[in-house]
Amino acid sequence: MSQSTKPFDENLVCPVTGEALFLEAGELVTADGRHRYTVGEDIFELFVNPEAPSGEKSSDTTGRVQDFYTDAPFPNYNDFDDMAVFVERANKGVFARLLRKQIPMNTRLLEVGCGTGQMSNYLAATTMSHVYATDMTLASLKLGMDFARKNSIKGIKFIQMNLFNPCIKKRSMDLVISNGVLHHTADTRAAFLSIAQLVKPGGYIVVGLYNKIGRLRTDLRRHLFNLFGERILFLDPHLRKDLSPEKRRAWILDQYCHPQESKHTISETLGWFAEAGFTFVSSIPNIIGTFSAEEKLFEPKSPGTGFDRFLAEVGMLFSQYGSEGGLCIVIGRKT
Repeated sequence: MSQSTKPFDENLVCPVTGEALFLEAGELVTADGRHRYTVGEDIFELFVNPEAPSGEKSSDTTGRVQDFYTDAPFPNYNDFDDMAVFVERANKGVFARLLRKQIPMNTRLLEVGCGTGQMSNYLAATTMSHVYATDMTLASLKLGMDFARKNSIKGIKFIQMNLFNPCIKKRSMDLVISNGVLHHTADTRAAFLSIAQLVKPGGYIVVGLYNKIGRLRTDLRRHLFNLFGERILFLDPHLRKDLSPEKRRAWILDQYCHPQESKHTISETLGWFAEAGFTFVSSIPNIIGTFSAEEKLFEPKSPGTGFDRFLAEVGMLFSQYGSEGGLCIVIGRKT
């Protein structure tokens, strides 16, 4: 029996049973005491490893990806980042800046696959959101926690979690963000359906996925990288930026050496949205029209036709979206 009669956090649950968790002697435990989880260095270790829905043991893929990010946490913090520089640089990213400006006060926000927690730390530091930053890799979470502690960032919890067995209460989050993550799992569709159930009715989900067409430029660079090594990396515009050696290494490994990667279309993603009970809201890039620096991310737009979506994906090849990884972001609302 736990020492407290009140759950530690109403939005945190046992990833095995879905039951409430109570704080007892430095552990999170279920009411019957059968399931216990470590709280280490202010990181809640709620990771469990079930069978993946595809039939492949998720541990096969998850283990490889965990090892990869333990060696090269992504995205890494520049060693000269203080809070002012950190926020200034984040504000230069259009997506992050628009999120900061458009998220309502007291939003319950979950980032799935936060990596080192840069987006989560930024939103916790600059909005009035209650942020849950989750990832499967402790090494990445520790970097995020250290930065939050060093800069006195409040309103954020760092949680080690397997997205196939989430420790977040179903239908509890106002906003779920998973940007550049699901395509590194054994089953992208199943991963999306798993995290989609965490969004409350009327809430939003934001998913960023490698696009089949938009990523062709990176695919070509990766092929040349495998043939000729790092001498071809002058072709990567991201590496021309002012990056620390650690951040440069993390980008190279993530883009050119990742052990698990899949690519998807906007139409495919919209099919998952419909399956999970979401309506399309918007995307980056826009399906129809030009994306502006003051775009309303949560204002409904037309999903266009299949041909419109194809043209938007082709357009990525000739823009910064295609030059820096081919990531396409799609936003949906739970109906």
